[in-house]
Amino acid sequence: MSTPKWHDGTIVAFDTETTSVEPTTARIVTAAVVYLTPGERPRPIRYLIDPQVEIPTEAAAVHGWTNDRLEQTIGRPGFAQRTLNGVVSTIAAEAAVFEIAAHLAATIGRDQAVVVHNAPYDLTLLEHECGRHDIAPLSARPRGLAGVVDPMVIEKQYDPFRKICLKAPGCRRDEGHHECGGCRGGKVRCGGCGATDKKLESLCTHYGVRHGGAHDAAADAIASARLLRKLLTAWPQMASWRLPTLHEHQVTWRREQMDGLRSFFDKAGTAHDGCCGVWPVHTSACAGAHRVEVAA
Repeated sequence: MSTPKWHDGTIVAFDTETTSVEPTTARIVTAAVVYLTPGERPRPIRYLIDPQVEIPTEAAAVHGWTNDRLEQTIGRPGFAQRTLNGVVSTIAAEAAVFEIAAHLAATIGRDQAVVVHNAPYDLTLLEHECGRHDIAPLSARPRGLAGVVDPMVIEKQYDPFRKICLKAPGCRRDEGHHECGGCRGGKVRCGGCGATDKKLESLCTHYGVRHGGAHDAAADAIASARLLRKLLTAWPQMASWRLPTLHEHQVTWRREQMDGLRSFFDKAGTAHDGCCGVWPVHTSACAGAHRVEVAA
């Protein structure tokens, strides 16, 4: 009897919406841990957390949560709301962080995949949130950070030269202005999705993945898991690997991707933040390097 593949069973997807793009100082505003089992509906656990700091206008414009709205919704400073199976519970903010870390640690302990799009941002953020609340971070637990699957890293590895800007006259990529029509398909042809970046929403458009709504933590987490399924189908060699093997490949891929990006910037004379290639969690020496990925 053949051993079931890791992607044939339950996987857990994780996503956050926060106060800033800097994971060492950002605070979680919303988060979702979503259990996904083939043949069953996704089971999301949603968290709305008072970050206990001012939410910048730029961040609120992305996810829609201001300090005033949080205060009106949660009703108590320093607390959080957990929504599970339609039941809303009020818990302490540190309890919410504890639960999120516990869910992911338990998933790792069961040898199940933790799916996180742009893992170095969300997992670095969680590490620092745990530290603020005196909670053992995932990296310090017996199994550490194992079995992480990052669709962003995988997609870049398997289709690295897919054009998202055809450099037509009038395209100003640094300003996000395009007149080229954007992506017209790569190794997995999309028929012309028109995406001009490789953010989660654009990758879902390219691969034909249903997305319930960008910048909603649960919707983003579910979309990242659906995207992963598409990638596994597109590149079956990857689907044949054991989960620890895929994890280790991503460590190498991310390093090589960021080395290439750094070299490109250096040759072009473009300023950059070092393009840290450490995955799935940024080290203290390169914690700001994720900004390239957020903006890409």
